[in-house]
Amino acid sequence: MKHIKRIMLIGVATLLLLVGCAKPAQKDPVVVATMLDSEGSILGQMILQMLEDNGIETVNKLNFGTPDILRAALENDEVDLVVDYTGSGQYYHPEDATDPTIWNDPVKGYEFTEKLDREKKNIYWLTPSAANNTESIAVTRDFAQANGIEDMEDLAAYINAGKDFKLITSASFAENQLGLLGFEEAYGFKLTNDQLIILSSGNTAEMLLALSNGTNGVNASLVYGTDGALDKMNLLVVADPKHIPPVYLPAPVIRGDVLDVYPEIREILKPVFESLTLEALQTLNAAVAYDGQNAADVAEEYLIENGFLDE
Repeated sequence: MKHIKRIMLIGVATLLLLVGCAKPAQKDPVVVATMLDSEGSILGQMILQMLEDNGIETVNKLNFGTPDILRAALENDEVDLVVDYTGSGQYYHPEDATDPTIWNDPVKGYEFTEKLDREKKNIYWLTPSAANNTESIAVTRDFAQANGIEDMEDLAAYINAGKDFKLITSASFAENQLGLLGFEEAYGFKLTNDQLIILSSGNTAEMLLALSNGTNGVNASLVYGTDGALDKMNLLVVADPKHIPPVYLPAPVIRGDVLDVYPEIREILKPVFESLTLEALQTLNAAVAYDGQNAADVAEEYLIENGFLDE
């Protein structure tokens, strides 16, 4: 009996020794990826810098690819944390939205997308910015004044009169019922193939440059709400009184397995995204896309000025 007790005590002591010497599981770096635009570069840099400042190692995969490529990489565990937009839920869960206009509401659209992604994909949408990066059509101010164009009804009348018109846009906007197709139906016009230049990506910087320069006859372009080019390039957003496109709020989106390991990421990024107003993002985007400043420097300056990072 004494021998049994002695063996048991030795076994317990050995177990305690092993537990005491065991190292915690290694935490993998967080792979951060974004789309191919200045806003993705800026917001991605903010995420990288905030995580690193809080002791979380990261891997930089900014400007990873087009929206569909980025989403596929997130779902396939190739990247961990991305910047996405709430209105994109229309593409991720089209079968679940009996009322597609749900994405026209900033709160309902966010909650609907967040719930479906969390329950179906184990993907979590963190706190978004309130800046609506919605899709619109822009023209030059000179063009608008010369043709009396203020809103989409004016633009539809111009197009239906058979006047010269060419729109440069992305494939996702051109083929979307909540994009160009919705505009055409709501305002009563139809563009021909000759009136469209369709790009695979949604990088509006090159589109707006083509509009500003009148390249290949372009006199209208897709534009996002947070684009910083409007004042600098003397452009005007054509008003959309029927509110056709969805609300697109930028937000960090993270795989659930990664959030389980780093739950603090939610609170680290929350105040940063809450601080990003429409005007703030327009200014930041302009600094990178049109002034040629480095996205990392622009992001760092913003974070320091707003008290998120120390100098």
